[in-house]
Amino acid sequence: MAIYLGLDLGTSELKGTAINDSGQVLASFSKQIPLISRQPDWVEQSPEFWWSSSLEILNLLNTKIDNSKVKAIGLSGQMHGLVTYNHKLSALRRAIIWADKRSTQEVEHILNKIGRRQLYRLTANPVFTGFLLPSLLWLKRHEKEIYKQIHKISSPKDYLAFKLTDNLRSEPTDSLATACYDYKKDQWSSQILKAFRLKQSIFPEIKPTLESYGGLSKKIAKITGIPSGTPVYGGSDQSMAAIGTGLILPGQASIAISTGGQFLVIAPKGLIDPRRRLHTLNHALPDIGLYMAATLSASLSLRWFKDQITQQDCRYPEFLDGIKKIPPGCHDLFFLPFLAGERTPYFNPNLKASFFGLSITHKKAHLCRAIMEGVAFSMKDCLEVFNQLKLPIKSIILCGGGSQNPIWRQILVNVLNRPMTTINITNHSPFGAAVFAKFAQQGLDKLPQFYRKTIKTTDYLYPHEKKVQQYQSLFTKYKQLTKFSNHYCLP
Repeated sequence: MAIYLGLDLGTSELKGTAINDSGQVLASFSKQIPLISRQPDWVEQSPEFWWSSSLEILNLLNTKIDNSKVKAIGLSGQMHGLVTYNHKLSALRRAIIWADKRSTQEVEHILNKIGRRQLYRLTANPVFTGFLLPSLLWLKRHEKEIYKQIHKISSPKDYLAFKLTDNLRSEPTDSLATACYDYKKDQWSSQILKAFRLKQSIFPEIKPTLESYGGLSKKIAKITGIPSGTPVYGGSDQSMAAIGTGLILPGQASIAISTGGQFLVIAPKGLIDPRRRLHTLNHALPDIGLYMAATLSASLSLRWFKDQITQQDCRYPEFLDGIKKIPPGCHDLFFLPFLAGERTPYFNPNLKASFFGLSITHKKAHLCRAIMEGVAFSMKDCLEVFNQLKLPIKSIILCGGGSQNPIWRQILVNVLNRPMTTINITNHSPFGAAVFAKFAQQGLDKLPQFYRKTIKTTDYLYPHEKKVQQYQSLFTKYKQLTKFSNHYCLP
């Protein structure tokens, strides 16, 4: 029996999944990854911890499956972050990840130097704090001794690929998310690198996503029991999420309510938002356009409220007890979910979260539901961008940890006024990485047939007309509040 592994380096967890040839999930394990904030707005993680956790996951999988039967490994990883290496290819410092906000001045410097429109024309993406380029420029300015020692840099999942294969390189799904990659030329932008006096030599070589990083090294084969030479493939978490949910045809879409919220839509390649509100991503499969609108604090908002504000040590079903009785609008209470600034449609790292309309009558259940509604409103902001660009959306799959709550699911469906489905795949990024590893080897022609047999609809969700009308009125008020907040929080 052939086995394929998927490792997903997320923001809060590292997940590992094993599947067989028919796509059946044989085993899954996860391990939490700590976020390190040495100063306000700093968010870092330890590459060494990523690696030790990966080895732990691979060995845990070996307790449920026979690792000697693994035919390929797929990697999925959080986008935008920066890993730096010395000449021995050891990590120089902790990785600066996407949630980091220290590089506000560097973002402004980039926009002033290149120009907003020109940068978007080159990279097909806005630039934000936590992206590789502004983080690198921050190091150049603030940690000069570290910067002088940089021999190579990479995105997060490329670090894991290097540790598995001894080959340090990257591929287009991650490189396009760095703010220094030329979308049309499919290479590092010489114009951007030259503008900021960055050495081309420190940037990793780019190979097609469908090409393996190389084979598993003998050293790691001995540690994990996976055969030496087993090919390792990889892509960004969003490209692997698309593979994991079966998004390969125009009009297919998904909404993931995870740490952040991601709205992915498949459409023809080459579309660019003239108002610079979308992420243009590279799909793992060639000649497919993948577009993302994103909100930064989706499930993160609820976790923040639970862990930091109420500090209740209980499971979410118990914590959310009572929200079903709260009506839409939570008795005139709104939550603006901007705990980490916001991307679509504002791209303002200075936006702040807030509860608006609090009164003595509001209880914990009101605030919990207001958080859910605020996140749903932010996803409707994303939908409006796609509608304005006339990107057809024929179907929406709802996924991510937040989608497991039936009340939150229905709120999303009512607020967006779109039918949605849920599917039997829960850990879509590690599953997608494993699927990608399988078909990168075997060829892509049988992928649609594989999806028909493997991905099953588990629930059909439809809008309730009365509540759709209520939420449309509430969304108008939400937009007024966010417009004021965005104006107030501009740099």
